Formats: sequence, C-alpha cells, structure tokens
Amino acid sequence: MTSGRQFSIAVFVVVICSVALAQLPAQVGDIYVGICDGTSTTSNETDVFTAGGLFVNAFHGPSQSACVTRLMFDVNNHLREISAPLGTQSWRVLEFDDTGAMLSNKGPFTSPISMAHDNHGNIYLGQGTILKISPNGTTTTYSVAGGARYLALATDQHTMFYTVANGDVKSYDLATRTQGIDIARNAIASTIRVLPDNSLLLDSLGAVQRWVPACDGCAYRQVSAYQIPANADSFALDPDGISLWSINTYMDLHTSQGRGDVFRTNIKTGDAMGSFSLPALDNGRYYAMSIGVNGDGSTSSVTVTPTSLTYPARLIGTVSSGKRVTLTNTGAVQVVLSNTTITGDFAVKRNGCLKGIAPGASCTIGITFTPTQVGTRNGVLKIFDNTATSPQTVTLSGVGE
Repeated sequence: MTSGRQFSIAVFVVVICSVALAQLPAQVGDIYVGICDGTSTTSNETDVFTAGGLFVNAFHGPSQSACVTRLMFDVNNHLREISAPLGTQSWRVLEFDDTGAMLSNKGPFTSPISMAHDNHGNIYLGQGTILKISPNGTTTTYSVAGGARYLALATDQHTMFYTVANGDVKSYDLATRTQGIDIARNAIASTIRVLPDNSLLLDSLGAVQRWVPACDGCAYRQVSAYQIPANADSFALDPDGISLWSINTYMDLHTSQGRGDVFRTNIKTGDAMGSFSLPALDNGRYYAMSIGVNGDGSTSSVTVTPTSLTYPARLIGTVSSGKRVTLTNTGAVQVVLSNTTITGDFAVKRNGCLKGIAPGASCTIGITFTPTQVGTRNGVLKIFDNTATSPQTVTLSGVGE
C-alpha cells in the first residue's frame, strides 16, 4: 500500500510540473524583455514575465544571431519587435500574437532604432528618416531635421515627437509634412513617450524625466525626475495609466552571465511600486535593454454620453443644478483620468471618475452652469485619460438672462 501511494504522488507531481512548464498565452500587464544571442543556431528571443516576475513564455523569431532592440504593442495589441541581426544593418520588424505565434516578418530596413504606431494600424520607424508602413505594406518616407532616432506620436495622431543624435526632442507634422517646433533642447533624451495630456516622459542618460509645455504651442520644460533605484536603459508605460516600467541590464563579470532588473514607478507620485530581477543568462546571452508591457497600445477605450449638454436659460450669477456625463470603460484594462479641463461659464461640480474606471464599469462627472453675461454661453469639457481616443470632448451651452 505504501509503495502504491508514493507512486501516485510522484505521478501527480510530474503532471503538475508539466503544466507549469507549458507555454501560456501572455496577458495584459505582462512584461516583455528582449535578449541578445550571438549563437547563429538559436532563434532570437523575447521573454515574458508577470508583473510579479514569474516567467510566462518565450517568443522566438527566425533562427539567427540577433538582438531584440525595441519592443512595442500596436493598435491590435500585437507585439512588434525590431530584430537586429548581429554584424548587419538589415534589420526586420517581427509581429507576434499573445501566444508567441509570429504573424509577420517585414523588412529588411536600414538600422531602425525605434517604433511608434497610430490608431489606424500604421507603424513608424525611426531610422534617420521616419518610415511609415501601412497595414497593406506600402511605405512612405518623411525626411526630418536632425535625423529621427526615438519616436513618440502625440495624441492628435499626426504630430510626431522624435529625438536626434544630440538628445534634443523635435517635432514633425505627418499630415502637412512640415517641420514643427523644437520640443525640448539639451534634454539628452533617448526613449520618449507621450502621456494622455501630451506631456512627455523621456530617458535622459538613464534618468526618466517628465516634461510639459510652458504654454500652448511652446517648447517643453522639465518638471520632475523619477528616483528609480537603477539607471533606466529604456522604459514602457503600463496600460493601467498609473505606472511605468524600466529595465536596467548588465553583465556579471564574475559569472559571465547576463543579468537585469525591472522596476515599476508611479508616474504621478514617483513612488516605487515593485521590482523583480530577471533570470541570469548563460552562454554569452544578455538582455538587450528593451522592455514592453502587454496592453501598452490601444486596449483601453471609453465612451462618453452624452457628448453635449444644453442648460436652460437662467439669471446671471446664479448656479444651475448639475448635469452629468457618463464615462463607460469598454476596453480590457483600467481607464485612468490624468486631467480634466473646462472652459466658459461652466464648472465641474463633482468628478466621480478620479479613482479610475474598471473594465465594464461606468462613472459620472457633474457639470454646473453659472452665466456671467446675457445671451448664449458656450464651453468645452475635455477629459484626458490613458485611452487611444483621449481627450474625450463634451460641448457645453446655456443662456444667460
């Protein structure tokens, strides 16, 4: 009896281990890190971890000696990565679904450094010029001042921010094909990302900083820097709209192993929100300083109803009762409001959305009207959040008498 029970337990343990080792689909919020491998017989690799640091899956591209130098999630939440074969300048852009199946292999391109995407499925590569790749594969080239390195598309979906060799941040209007203003000078920036309110996060010599415009249409200025425990080789935004993830990579000279650490930071407060160490890599492999977060694309979406509010006529200086707009999260991840603005003779009476909106949930914002003059009074409510359609706009009107 004893030997039979021991055998059953052993079989059960083997089954459990087999399930644990099976490759699982990635989830929204999982962390992706690229790897460099100089062995030509090994497929280039991106490893996936949970936010707690547990290994989930390994995505493999074509078998070649290569580095995964840049990671991005597109409008369909597919992983796009730049695969840089070692010793060449003919690099490719690979596309994967959440199971790690490779969906496309575009290229070769001439040493692209970074990627961005818009809400129409177009991909943009920073490779001196800005190269636009449409969903059907056609390409358009934009020649920009200074040479584009790292890219970030503004919320208007046509202004491209980009860094140049000296670390300045410039802008270019893709719609009119005209050069814009210099966004940030002397920033020494590499990776850059645009937040829903059009402020910028950028990596300056390993320090992640936040920059905001001094005025509408003006150049940006630095307002904060995040105290991350180790220099950021690059960073990515979490789809929660609250946090960023950064990666620090290095070679352990004593063991000849590639190592790395990942840190999570609250964007608003700068507080540390967690970290984990990556598994050591052997046989000359090392982490490629690239990081991505599943869902850091356009998986968040929100509807606003109604899109306009009209108030009945009332005496100048008197306050109306509140009318409400409702925000509903129709996406897969938390919607987080970063700011609301309102113009005209209108005011936010109560904002019930400040704590965020869970998937499938709704919240309301109450708006009052206090006319300051006789006649029709107009205003606009803008809601800035972590969705692809930010900011949401509600037109406001009322009559003073």
